[in-house]
Amino acid sequence: MAIKRLYSSDKTEFEREVAILKVLGSRTTKHPHLITLLATFKHHNKYHLIFPWADANLRKFWKDRPLPNFNEVTFLWSLKQMSGIANALDSIHNIAKARPSSADCPGNFVQERDTKLSDQRKKTLYGRHGDIKPENILWFCRIEECEYDMGVLQIADFGLGGFHGRDSRSKIDPNNVVSSLTYEPPERQLLRPVSRAYDIWSLGCLYLEFVTWLLMGAAKIDEFSSEPFFTITPDGNGAVVRGEVVDLVQKLHEHERCSALIHNLLDLIMKHVLIPNSQERMPAMELYKELNRFLEKAKKDKVYLLKPMPWGKKSGRFDLRSVITFTGFDAQKAKTNRKRNINSFNLNESSSSSVVPSHPRDLLGRDAGTPGKIKRAQTLSALPAPGKVYG
Repeated sequence: MAIKRLYSSDKTEFEREVAILKVLGSRTTKHPHLITLLATFKHHNKYHLIFPWADANLRKFWKDRPLPNFNEVTFLWSLKQMSGIANALDSIHNIAKARPSSADCPGNFVQERDTKLSDQRKKTLYGRHGDIKPENILWFCRIEECEYDMGVLQIADFGLGGFHGRDSRSKIDPNNVVSSLTYEPPERQLLRPVSRAYDIWSLGCLYLEFVTWLLMGAAKIDEFSSEPFFTITPDGNGAVVRGEVVDLVQKLHEHERCSALIHNLLDLIMKHVLIPNSQERMPAMELYKELNRFLEKAKKDKVYLLKPMPWGKKSGRFDLRSVITFTGFDAQKAKTNRKRNINSFNLNESSSSSVVPSHPRDLLGRDAGTPGKIKRAQTLSALPAPGKVYG
């Protein structure tokens, strides 16, 4: 077992994390990619949570395997974990039907089962993790719920997340948000309201590091991920993907090991996930569906999975045009629909304040990310594409 001690004695922080874990754990079928809370206790005025013992976190997993094997097992396992984590995040984002309660469970929430549909819509809870990063993705060599050749990854550390109702899920004050600076999206620095799309950006950062590990190894991740994945525009009212990130994606497309699958993963990340405007980011369930489609194709087609097709080779450019296409997700339509229902920020709006929140620390007392000097800005238009991969 692993015991997590909260450095803060604030009961509210403790109850918030326990509430999320209890609601997620109360479901009939346990999600294989979500950590399980075993017990809690208070000792010397400090709150403690007990979890299963993990063999490593994802950061250590990568570093212990500095250059992964270029084979079917490694690539399929990685894709399965990416897909499973996206599905688990969707479970958090659409966490439960609930109602207020004064004593039933920590966080003042209990599950609501026998409620009319109209009431359910009003009382649906929307969760947000708030700190997706490799350190909060735990690796288990084996778990009972499922068997993978290389173990299972699970989302953990919900201390910075929380529940929100339908009316408040996208109106969270960015000044009240604490997370790791490397993986946070532009919303907080631009002082825009925070929504569940906050987690999607963080997950996109993690996925890009995952792909980097697959092709270039763990050392390359450390070279570019010590800063946020975006940079604020000169006028202070918008953001673009950081130039070094765009350069890395270009190099990954050109890498000698880059297969059609990797091209698809990179395009998915850059076109639908690492989007500065939160309204245009792909929701977790749609992200899961696309990753799962990639996975099903990869299981049947080893050429798609492993055959190198780096940019710069005519055969690669030609073949990539027909490898796979996106279905079922229209970013513009999704953006329009979300505008009707929620109040997410608009990057073109002027900032209401020029004050940037102070450098945060997470609940374990660690520095949240590694802020550094933000270098040149560069938009995605600077990324040359040999031809459309997706329709």
